[in-house]
Amino acid sequence: MTSTSPGNKDVFAGTIFFDPADGIYADHFPGNPVVPGSLIVHAFIEAAERFGLDFPCRQLENFGFREFLAPGEYPFSMEVLADRIVCRLYEGSKTMVTGTIKK
Repeated sequence: MTSTSPGNKDVFAGTIFFDPADGIYADHFPGNPVVPGSLIVHAFIEAAERFGLDFPCRQLENFGFREFLAPGEYPFSMEVLADRIVCRLYEGSKTMVTGTIKK
C-alpha cells in the first residue's frame, strides 16, 4: 500500500484481496461467486485502519457497484478529505465501486 499527497489532500492506494477459497462465496452465488457489497465496504474501512487513519465510520454515502465483482485481487484508492474518505475500487482501468465514508 502507498500514500501520496497531491496538492492539499492525501491519497492512499493499494490492493484488496477477496479470497476465492473463502466459504462465503459458495452460496453467494453458487456457480457464479460474487463479493457481497458489505464485504467491499468493510474492506475499505479495514484499509483505512491499516493506513493509520483515525477516521471513525459514522455514515456511508453513495456506494455504487457498477458490476458484480468476482472474488480476487483489486486495486483501490482512498482520497482523504476533512470530513470524508472517497473510496474507489478498480478492475483494470475501469472503476467498479465508488463511495464515501463520512465522519
